[in-house]
Amino acid sequence: MGRPTKPAAPNSTGGEAPEVDKGRRGVGNGTILAALVAVVAIAIGGVILSTNENVESNEQLKSAFDEFYAANVQPLLDNAMSTFNGTDHAVKEKTRVGYQLREQGARAKYPVVMIPGFVTSGLELWEGRACVRNHFRQRIWGSASMAKAFFADKECWREHLMLDPKTGMDPENIRIRAAQGFEAADNFIATYWVWSKMIENLADVGYDGSLMSMMAYDWRLGYEYLEQRDGYFTKLKHMIEAYRHTTGEKVVVISHSMGGTVAYYFFQWVVADEKVGGGGGGKMWVDHNIQSFVNIAGTLLGVPKAMPALLSGELKDTAVLFSQVGEMVEKYFGRRWRRNLWITWGSLFGMLPKGGDAIWGSGVDLLVGPQNENGENENGASLVSASSPAKKTLAPAIVWNNGTDEICPASSSPLENATPSDDVPVDKGEFTLPDLTIPVSRTWSMDDAISYIFQHGESSSSIFSPDFAKGWKTSSASKEKRKHWHDPLATALPRASSMNIYCLYGTGVPTERAYYYKVNCANVLEEEDSVEDENQTCSEETETQEEAPCNTTTSEVSPTDEDEPAEAPFLIDTNAKDEFGNIQSGVASSDGDATVPLVSLGYMCQQWAEPKNKHNPFGTKVYTRERKHKAQASLSDPGRGGPSSGEHVDILGNLGVIEDVVRIATGFELDQVDEDIIVSDLKRIVKEIDEHRGSES
Repeated sequence: MGRPTKPAAPNSTGGEAPEVDKGRRGVGNGTILAALVAVVAIAIGGVILSTNENVESNEQLKSAFDEFYAANVQPLLDNAMSTFNGTDHAVKEKTRVGYQLREQGARAKYPVVMIPGFVTSGLELWEGRACVRNHFRQRIWGSASMAKAFFADKECWREHLMLDPKTGMDPENIRIRAAQGFEAADNFIATYWVWSKMIENLADVGYDGSLMSMMAYDWRLGYEYLEQRDGYFTKLKHMIEAYRHTTGEKVVVISHSMGGTVAYYFFQWVVADEKVGGGGGGKMWVDHNIQSFVNIAGTLLGVPKAMPALLSGELKDTAVLFSQVGEMVEKYFGRRWRRNLWITWGSLFGMLPKGGDAIWGSGVDLLVGPQNENGENENGASLVSASSPAKKTLAPAIVWNNGTDEICPASSSPLENATPSDDVPVDKGEFTLPDLTIPVSRTWSMDDAISYIFQHGESSSSIFSPDFAKGWKTSSASKEKRKHWHDPLATALPRASSMNIYCLYGTGVPTERAYYYKVNCANVLEEEDSVEDENQTCSEETETQEEAPCNTTTSEVSPTDEDEPAEAPFLIDTNAKDEFGNIQSGVASSDGDATVPLVSLGYMCQQWAEPKNKHNPFGTKVYTRERKHKAQASLSDPGRGGPSSGEHVDILGNLGVIEDVVRIATGFELDQVDEDIIVSDLKRIVKEIDEHRGSES
């Protein structure tokens, strides 16, 4: 690429899997939505207590939680803080990267604006139902009080975290807003740090609240609605302009996770005309105001784990958890309960994998185990890549472990050889078996899976387009262009030849990439029997009680259950596995940071760095700096991956990443960061994806 690159670790060739830490399995602290799993785990105790006949009210539940928290949780937190704070401050200070760089001469220079990621910043209650009115301006997400609220009344908690499925914004008489300031995202719950280490190291070289800001946002909202409801991008624009005016320096924008996609959307929005919903800053705004864009663990091409969240209310984390604790927990915090919360969050649609089969269909990034002569693993479904002898075969995003002839024989049969969008009438939000079509191959490609999710999406799905090719054909003067502003495959970087982009992320951790599903016939037949029973009851009643309207008699089904979409008739098949560990609990993996796969982390950064390409027509300088994951236990930082961790959240405390950020912000010895570090198999993967894209065109 015409610039220096630090030596890379040996790349794997052919079908060999790149070296990853295969010991990192199950629920990791760096996974997107892992916080939800923690909340549900806490709530298991609530289920047990709520079944006790001596507990008769929510007040008693709250009291029980307070006692449990005081006796079991708070001492652990106090002990962790005591251990951390007991270390001599001067010793800790001298070991920090920021302190060491200050000793070498680094000083605060460029203003810094930080954009946090998905679920890692707090949400506060400003208006709500009677069940939470005593929590005014308290965090309903991102604090111990969140766990207390969930424990006391899970339906009340979920109702307030849900968005209106028809508008994608606030439900009536409910207002949840992002916490503000550094406290919004420095720590998530108690001592679980997110941005605090980064902030502290920047403070070492002279940064404070006058030269550095955290721009938290409501991470549930679709990006267009962030501006429509909260004016978020307008505020971000004004903040950057204010820093530019008062300091005379351009601004360094630092993002993490979904914050990278939010930042990219902002760059598209700010240069677009106000007539199409843009910020009206003009074509040169980014070049005039942004010094560097530091994209840490960015979700530029989406995350596959958003698919099962929207399909069936599952993640690998929850699928494994609930398969272990049994049906009781699933009954109280089931897939339907979770999916009908998550599907209202427009942000999840914005994080679905981008590029479809063109990017993900080759499968060259999959950690594929040994195959038989037909290119099939032990589960029977092909995971061969486009570079294999079967060149026309697409690597699946979804593998169905029960075929057409096995699906609920007492129910309507799906269409043979049909894709999810072939002539199937769809009622959005409702799942019936005729909607579900499984081809003979028993696989859905990425295009198939994304198409199905968008068909069954709520209102928020309509503000995004998964068709990246259409993005190039849509005029910038059209409001339809907004549907593509989040997608770097569908748009070009703005005119910003003086801006630098740094892609910083971890690698070497197995990361969710594709899924094994099965149709839940028992659930489907049970629902059908329930419908038949209701119809029969209705028929019998109307013969003897004509004045009573049908289906309005006493029922055990709550209004919430009646109003919400039915449970999806399929789920992750946690029994699907590969004996060599590449497929576990129904999930196939690729290299990544345990949340975002390598393709999403690095592909676009490599594309942007290529000379004379349509994605970066004005020659913005782009550097990719990977950090190989190396877990190190630390008594002063219990439960985290250590200073060399490459996991998704821990990367914010990675010493190499912190050093890069401090150097970029201060402009100190930038020759140390203006070069690539590639330690993964990224180069080969990008090359083979591009070859696949060429063969598809």
